[in-house]
Amino acid sequence: MKTKLIILPILTFVLLGLISCAKTGDITVQKAMNAYKKQNLEEALVFFKQAAEEESNYSKETLYTFISTIYTMQEDYEQAIVFQKKSLELKKDYRTIISLAMNYHLLSKDNNAEEIYKEAIAFAPEKSEAYAMLGSLYLSQDKTDAALENLTKASIITPQYAVVHANLAVAHAKKGDFETAAKELEKAKELKCENIEEFKSKIEKLKDSSKK
Repeated sequence: MKTKLIILPILTFVLLGLISCAKTGDITVQKAMNAYKKQNLEEALVFFKQAAEEESNYSKETLYTFISTIYTMQEDYEQAIVFQKKSLELKKDYRTIISLAMNYHLLSKDNNAEEIYKEAIAFAPEKSEAYAMLGSLYLSQDKTDAALENLTKASIITPQYAVVHANLAVAHAKKGDFETAAKELEKAKELKCENIEEFKSKIEKLKDSSKK
């Protein structure tokens, strides 16, 4: 079973607001955005790809990211990865690196996902998302010590990260530290973690197993 991923926000397509200096590609992007707003994703893809070949005030990496986002929405993770890589070749971006790793995870290519999460950490060690997701990945692989290390770092950087405390609770329970697990679970509950009962159930099962 795949680890529940922390879903990053879908890119919001914002118009440049360029009128007098608009280029051919900008008009095509406008058409793409209009199609996107109508949830006509196939048409939006056609226009975004067209815009990437035209002169535009939008950078190519931005257009590639738009394209990869739509492919991700369509659950075509292979194609999303292709365009995320194209975007990253032009400009490194933390969110794009994270999204790339998530898509690898969704394809069950966890070795690739692990490598990319580490790349995200090296790129922006002051941010918590990559630590949280790498910790979650390790937790699903029963690499509990590595999970604890990364989840703890994420919780220090962003103490209000509810799902991190929930995952920490499970990690501590796997180590047999049910007292700390209870404290972390309570923090997750206070922060209104989604699916808190699911995490609670996992801990109860671990507690029952420890008594046998």
